[in-house]
Amino acid sequence: MRAWLWLLLALTACAREPGSPGLQARVVPVEEAGGALEGVAYGAGVFVAATPYRLLVSRDGERWEAVPAPTRMNAVVYTAKGFLAVGNAGVLMTSPNGRQWRVYRVGQEWDLFGAAYGNGVYLLLANTATLLYSRDLRRWRVLELEAHPRPTLMGAAFGQGRFVVGADLFRAVVLEERGE
Repeated sequence: MRAWLWLLLALTACAREPGSPGLQARVVPVEEAGGALEGVAYGAGVFVAATPYRLLVSRDGERWEAVPAPTRMNAVVYTAKGFLAVGNAGVLMTSPNGRQWRVYRVGQEWDLFGAAYGNGVYLLLANTATLLYSRDLRRWRVLELEAHPRPTLMGAAFGQGRFVVGADLFRAVVLEERGE
């Protein structure tokens, strides 16, 4: 998220030649956020943002409507199954449209900081070096990474049949299904 903020600031400060193609950036206040927009996803014709203690939904990215959340929300992604938002105390929320949400709890011992979906698997980034995964959002398996030092997980994506998770200290974590 911080990288996007720096990009927006850089784009705002950059001059461009008249008539040349480019991006124009505007900083838009979002008073409904109650704090930082921790992540933004787009799908089903709307933007959804994760913020402290609420989610926000918008058709245009400028006018936002608050949706209550039971805890601090840290990230949101759009998947083939709809929106997936994660937060503190093991709270996971899903929505097909960004307006009606279903709440799940994966265990209060985990604060969740990121999520990804692919090939029928939900992947959650929890406390340092902890990943959770599930096919049904009810039964979760825990994967503790044994690397030293334990990696702080930064974000995840699914593609080419694998999850790739960003980590600190010039590292990435690659997860692939093994044949059983």
